[in-house]
Amino acid sequence: MGKENFECTLCGSCDFEILLRINGPDRFERAVGIADTDYVRYWVECQGCGVVSNVHSPENLSKLKTLSAAYYAIDFQSESVSEKFKRIINLPPHKSDNAQRILRITAFVRRWFLSTHQGRPAFLKIIDIGAGLGVFLSCFLDESRKEGITWQATALDPDPHAAQHLRSLKQFDVREVEFAGQSEFSGYDLCTLNKVLEHVENPVFFMQNISKLLSRERGLVYVEVPDAMTINYRDPQDNILGALHYHLYNFKSLSYLLSACGLLIYQNMVTFQHFLS
Repeated sequence: MGKENFECTLCGSCDFEILLRINGPDRFERAVGIADTDYVRYWVECQGCGVVSNVHSPENLSKLKTLSAAYYAIDFQSESVSEKFKRIINLPPHKSDNAQRILRITAFVRRWFLSTHQGRPAFLKIIDIGAGLGVFLSCFLDESRKEGITWQATALDPDPHAAQHLRSLKQFDVREVEFAGQSEFSGYDLCTLNKVLEHVENPVFFMQNISKLLSRERGLVYVEVPDAMTINYRDPQDNILGALHYHLYNFKSLSYLLSACGLLIYQNMVTFQHFLS
């Protein structure tokens, strides 16, 4: 889809403003044979719902869609997946955004489930979609044990390198699939999406299926996304503005999306990666 026939995937508006023009391919685009010649890509803001969308030429977008099985092979050329896992998980808490994320989520989840149970729940179900290195899910389970809560944990990631690494951790059920609303995934108390939603081409369809994962009485979704404000502060070649992100969100656009999918919003559970972090 070129900018000439832009139609917002969230609200259907065709009214947009160009925020940034990218004049050269990033490393993922180069890996699938996208050349510098006549290259152009745009970040545009929908004037209806406020979502910021990444607009490629149709030819380049088709090439990028062949990349899913090779993502980690390109992204982690300087170290293995397991090496990066060990490096990140061993960061001191004051240098780890994951450590702060864990404390924030576990505190909210503890309050939430204490308010919906007679006493402390002993057993709950979590699904982490786009589990990647498994740093978040491993640390979340460790922190929850301190609270006396046991989780039945499922980690989803379609990348074979990530899935192989996740299995090696031997802490959770690993499914090497892309989530597409499969009926086998249901009844979860908590679904976590850490820097995943920006990689989703059709977020409305995706989040509608996410809502079906949840236990109706008390299910939660944790969403963390890069803030659209990064477009004003990061270099155009920064990963956040790279070719593999379909959308960037602000509170207005993310609220629009979640509400359209029938999800109630609790602001403490909707977070953004700050542009200076």
